[in-house]
Amino acid sequence: MASSQSSCDCTDSDENSADLWVKFDMEMAHNHNVVYWQVFDSIERSMCRNHFEKFGRFHENVFEFCNSVSLGEVSMKDDVFGFFRNPPARVRRFDWVKFGDWLKSGEGGKFGARCEGWSDYAHNSIKVCEGCRNASMRLINFDKVIVLDDD
Repeated sequence: MASSQSSCDCTDSDENSADLWVKFDMEMAHNHNVVYWQVFDSIERSMCRNHFEKFGRFHENVFEFCNSVSLGEVSMKDDVFGFFRNPPARVRRFDWVKFGDWLKSGEGGKFGARCEGWSDYAHNSIKVCEGCRNASMRLINFDKVIVLDDD
């Protein structure tokens, strides 16, 4: 009778171990989704639909970038959340410049190849496209256009 209880304990232990792995997997998936949706939504609401849809390098690499960030140090996640903030904040030209600089040094350096061209594409889109400029400045109405003086 003692031996059957012993095997029962192993089964309970195995089940508990399996439950812990499931919980761990769920937490990892949740962490990834939090990073992914914050980055994705932040960029989507900061550009016109046309330029966002044509942002190929972003769409090709955002999943892997967010996966790496979600598995990284909290400080790295904080850096990324500083560039790609919660609603209603938008990613402005200055944020893209800072993101590009971050990719060239420090913790962001390991993402340089994966995120190559993101900053330049978005920064240029905001500079030349009235829709992107308005979106990045938190204007809701795309019919109103802001014209920047070249002075």
